[in-house]
Amino acid sequence: MHRAPPATAPREASPPPTSAEVAAALNDPAVLWDALQRTTGEYVAVVDQAGIIRSCNRVDEGFTVDQVVGHDFAQFTLGESAAALGESLRQVFADGKTLTLETTVRRLDGSLNYFSLRMSPIRHGGRTVAALVCCQNIRPLKDSEQALTRERNVLKRLLEIQERERQLVSYEIHDGMTQYLASALMHFQAFDHGRRQGVEAHHDFDQGMRLLEAAAAEARRLIGGLRPPALDELGIVDAVESLVEDARADVPQVTFTHAASGHRLPPQIETVVFRIAQEALTNARRHAAARRVDVALQRTQDRVVVRVVDDGQGFDPEAVPEDRFGLEGIRQRCRLLGGEARIASAPGAGTTIEATLPIPSSE
Repeated sequence: MHRAPPATAPREASPPPTSAEVAAALNDPAVLWDALQRTTGEYVAVVDQAGIIRSCNRVDEGFTVDQVVGHDFAQFTLGESAAALGESLRQVFADGKTLTLETTVRRLDGSLNYFSLRMSPIRHGGRTVAALVCCQNIRPLKDSEQALTRERNVLKRLLEIQERERQLVSYEIHDGMTQYLASALMHFQAFDHGRRQGVEAHHDFDQGMRLLEAAAAEARRLIGGLRPPALDELGIVDAVESLVEDARADVPQVTFTHAASGHRLPPQIETVVFRIAQEALTNARRHAAARRVDVALQRTQDRVVVRVVDDGQGFDPEAVPEDRFGLEGIRQRCRLLGGEARIASAPGAGTTIEATLPIPSSE
């Protein structure tokens, strides 16, 4: 038999602190300073009039306390920030004011960190002897602001492109299909007038039919620019196959593999998959000077993945000109449907474009 371990006597609860003890703690600067340094989420430092850090509660990632305490607090910042820090410190000692400013710190790995600083005087014996500097890391806020700015610029650009495309479509309808229909109507009216007068006007009838056929062809061309008819007529696999077949006119070797059997995908997903494959193949043909392109389409129960890989000259994704909007269009199309796009490339290393889109449940 196993013996039960001996029972331990319960620890006696310590008596609650008395009012006198609380008052003593509140009147002990060392106790309060220690509690403040341990509990605050900010970086807290004491800086003397020369800008030397005398103490701090914590240091930024990559630094040690010895690398910070005893050093000029301006040396960790960029040039423009260092000048502002020095001027603020001078004002704190001269006027006894509390000042707020932002500063940029270069970390040991070369990356930048951003802080919001509040600088207040520490007074003793009626004079300012040091400055208390509270630093709040605002890099997450800066990153969010930059991301929001990028998103706004992308949205603005997308809206501009959408408006331009609408204008182009309206011009195409007005200058193309509408003109064919107007001319056809005129010929049929002439044919009808001649018929009423007992005059044969087969030429007007034939011309009207020819113009109607041209209008129908123009309508199909315009519709194809919005949603390719091949998607509705053939399905996504055969529609992508048609893109691959077209690409073989410019690229020596283009392969297409797919595992996308089953029910048809929702129309909006098929359109996005088609447009992504179209954009990737167009880039490979026009810009990459690729000799080989591999296109793959895979479908699982809850997602579809389209992947286009070329062996072309590649590029730096961070240096794509703003007027080359196709890659950002791929990202935004995926994002709108809750998916994700991955674009990997480097000069001389080809390009991989992979988009993953969730398939909504049947419910």
